[in-house]
This record gives sequence, structure tokens and C-alpha cells, in this order.
Amino acid sequence: MAKNVTDARVLRSRQVLRTAAIDLLSKTDRFSISELLIKGRVTRGTFYRHYNNREDLITDVNRELIQDFTEKTEGKFRVQAVLEVISEQGIFYNAVLNEGRDPELMDSLMLALREQRNRALADIIDERERMHLVYQWEIIIAGFWACVSLWLEDSMALTYEELLDEFREIWRVTMTRSQKTGLMLFDFDA
Repeated sequence: MAKNVTDARVLRSRQVLRTAAIDLLSKTDRFSISELLIKGRVTRGTFYRHYNNREDLITDVNRELIQDFTEKTEGKFRVQAVLEVISEQGIFYNAVLNEGRDPELMDSLMLALREQRNRALADIIDERERMHLVYQWEIIIAGFWACVSLWLEDSMALTYEELLDEFREIWRVTMTRSQKTGLMLFDFDA
């Protein structure tokens, strides 16, 4: 009999496996199923009940992480909420951004963020105005990820609140302009 995906035991097993995978990916992208089983304290049967292979698990991990991000970026990119998510898994995101682990995650995340941006700009009829806003968004998001990458590399020497203050200070002048800019797609408030 197939177990319901919402069964508490199924949810717990999947979460344990995802957490173990994130911990291992923080250290290496070449972990084995056996290492995963030891880290998660689960049996091989439990693993294969939920996943076909290691790549299937990593795909599920990435899907969950992207969903966590996109819940905080729909409509506007809420910088504080995103920084909170990143700080909770700082070692993992440092490995992703600065050590090239799990490159599929950032590719898929940026695709999802761009889809959200496009939905947010869908009501802008003037193609030229929309194009300017897209370019501005790309510049802002590139700056955001570059700063986050450095912050993680520096072992989060600043609190995420201090980093948020830095973003506010950098974009303070532009944020007060009445003309539409790519910053309208971001929320820097606490």
C-alpha cells in the first residue's frame, strides 16, 4: 500500500534526508548514499522509499529551498526575509555561492526569481520602460548576490540586519526618487 505524501512519517523522513543532504553538501558535493544514511540516521530502505538516487534527493532539496525563497520574493523581493533564510543555512549557502557546490540550485533559483520579476512587470505596457526595469533589476540582484557571497565568505561578520542597513544606505538616494526604477521590485524594510 502506498503511503500518503502528507503522512507525518513520510514528511519527517524526507525532511531528515533533505537536512542530511544540505549538511553534506555544505562540506562536499561528492557524498555517497552511505554517508547520507549515517548522517540522517536512516536505513537504505527509507532512502529508496522516497528517492530513486542521490540526484533525485538533491533535486528535491533544491525544490524545497527555491520554494522557501520564492515565498519571500513573490510580488517584491523582501531582502530581510531572504537574508534570514540565507543566514539560517549560512554554511550551505557559502558552499553554493563561493565554492561552486550545487550549481543547479542557483541556476534554478535565478530562473524562478526572473519569472517572478516578469509577473511583477507584466502590467507595464511600454516595452522600453519594462526593458529598463529588467536591466535595473538584474544589476540590483547581481549586487545583492555579490554582497551576500562576500558576507558569507567573511563568516557573516555583520548580522543580517547590519547587511540590510548597508543595502538601504547604498540604494537610499535612488529609493526616494519618484520615477519608476528596478528598486520598486525590492522591499528593504525590516
